[in-house]
Amino acid sequence: MDNSAMGRLFGILILTSLLVSLNGQVLFDDIEDRQRSADLALQCMRTGLQQFSQGIEKMVTKKISDLITTTQTEQRHLKQEMESLNSKADFLVNKTITNCADILNIYPHTRGRDGVYNIIDSKAVYCDMTTENGGWTVIQRRVNGSVDFYRNWTDYKNGFGYADHEYWIELRGGGYGSVRSGLFLGNDMLHRLTLLKPQELRVDMERFNGEKAYAVYSSFSVGDEASKYQLQVTGYSGNAGDGLGPSNNMKFSTPDQDNDGNSGVNCATYYRSTGWFQNCYNANPNGQYTDSEKTGRSYIEWYPWKDSYISLKSIQLMIRPRA
Repeated sequence: MDNSAMGRLFGILILTSLLVSLNGQVLFDDIEDRQRSADLALQCMRTGLQQFSQGIEKMVTKKISDLITTTQTEQRHLKQEMESLNSKADFLVNKTITNCADILNIYPHTRGRDGVYNIIDSKAVYCDMTTENGGWTVIQRRVNGSVDFYRNWTDYKNGFGYADHEYWIELRGGGYGSVRSGLFLGNDMLHRLTLLKPQELRVDMERFNGEKAYAVYSSFSVGDEASKYQLQVTGYSGNAGDGLGPSNNMKFSTPDQDNDGNSGVNCATYYRSTGWFQNCYNANPNGQYTDSEKTGRSYIEWYPWKDSYISLKSIQLMIRPRA
């Protein structure tokens, strides 16, 4: 090989060596850049994961705190409800509910909710929870003539009728709006109710033309059967007139028991009615029902209202403990 050829070969080797060296440096630099990028990405991922973990931790901590607060609040409410129920249970155990006013006092949410409720020994009565702040125990109602009130002594002693329609102290049923039959306790229960607590009486009435009136008596009581269910009624107020005043101290009369103050006739049979008759009456809530306004003493009437024996469309008697 001549010198020129050797020179060319040596030049080629030097050039190749330089190229290899340059390519190796470039490759090395590229690897370092990629490593740095990978390290930076890994650092970013670690930072992101740490922030995400901290966020999750805060969220879980807040959720647990909220749950604890909610649970504590619910526990307080539950405790209050239990204390209220225990108080009501203590009342029921230690004191019998004797009238609709007791129910209203124990269960204020019943205000405005008229219907059948249980009182003494689970006896069902109809309660007026609306009129004049409610708490009235309804003892008599006439609304449509569906029940015959011309009955004997035993019927009035025991009671009769339908709690959601017409009745005389109906005291047992299956619920408001559906009562049709059951155990009745009539005048005996009326005596017991007025014996337990001093009572006031309210009478609401309506004419066939829609006009309404009422009478209130601040003191009302009925004796036992031995006294012939003698009536004590005083302290009239209202706008219907004092229809029951003349019947104060009178005994109860039915067609088969004449206990009125009229020596000439049996008021019950003469007018086909029942009640506390003197000579014979100024008010006749148990008289004959008629489907239109008529005039005559045998109908449901309240004479002092219009100074006339006009028949009434409806009448209702109810009692409540005196305040």
